[in-house]
Amino acid sequence: MQRKPYPEWSWSPSRHVLFEECRRKYYYHYYASHNGWFRDAPPLARQAYQLKQMTNLHLVFGEAMHKMAEAALMQMHQSGRVMDAEDIVRRVRNLLNQAYTDSLDVEAWKELPKQRTMLHEMYYGGQLPTRTIETIKARIPILADRFLNSYSVHQFREDAGVRLMELERLNTILLADTNVYVKLDVMFRQDDQYIIVDWKTGQEDERNKTQLRLYGLYVHRVYGVPYEKLDIRTEYLLSGSCVEAHVHEEEMEELERHVIDSMLLMRDYLEEPLRNQPMSMDAFEPTEETRRCRRCSFLDICEYGQRDEAVS
Repeated sequence: MQRKPYPEWSWSPSRHVLFEECRRKYYYHYYASHNGWFRDAPPLARQAYQLKQMTNLHLVFGEAMHKMAEAALMQMHQSGRVMDAEDIVRRVRNLLNQAYTDSLDVEAWKELPKQRTMLHEMYYGGQLPTRTIETIKARIPILADRFLNSYSVHQFREDAGVRLMELERLNTILLADTNVYVKLDVMFRQDDQYIIVDWKTGQEDERNKTQLRLYGLYVHRVYGVPYEKLDIRTEYLLSGSCVEAHVHEEEMEELERHVIDSMLLMRDYLEEPLRNQPMSMDAFEPTEETRRCRRCSFLDICEYGQRDEAVS
């Protein structure tokens, strides 16, 4: 594998969120970790790359539910059979148990951080919080049932004219000569209407607006679908609510301004923008909200992560 001195420049909603959360964390995630997958990488790059792969129990739970949603929809698409709620619950529990088992062996994870799972709670705390375990245990059957009985799944399995278009596929579109990453949970078509569905396992979040608008822009550009033929849904599995939204041309102009403004702020931290070469680490200031540090994956290598407020 050829080594590149700096990572490729790109943009995504998650990159923007991380940049806004903490510039130093952003540096570790996107720049310090670059080339850290090589065994002879400098110690900081190697360690930053390992810590970048770290996750937590709530994220693993959300990813497990997304995997089961993908598997269930693919099964319906290919055979018409509907996965049982009990089967979804069992598979999600297995994925959570595997994450815990992986987290018991730190050295094995450091050798293969991409292939194995390390939970933040285990790495830094040595154990899983009982309250978190009980909360997730209680939620698994609820979310499985609400997924199978959701409006979108009901439409997908019952309406004969439905055609699957995309399922968990990573895509890019160009904005300001930059690759912008977009990944739809699922998109299907009914007659001339395109339905995009976003599964959420947590609480309702206003920040989803940028993501949903980006979905609309992507489908409009790639498939040539008029905005009035797009139906964007957020299925909140915890509450059981389905929120439908429509996007309009003027919103897309606002979205593009937001994305470009975000890119310009990020580029202010680059020594050579054409090469995506960052300034020195010291230029990337830490968050002032020190409570965030307790949940950060990079505590091991961040001097600011050990501030009294972060560990109290």
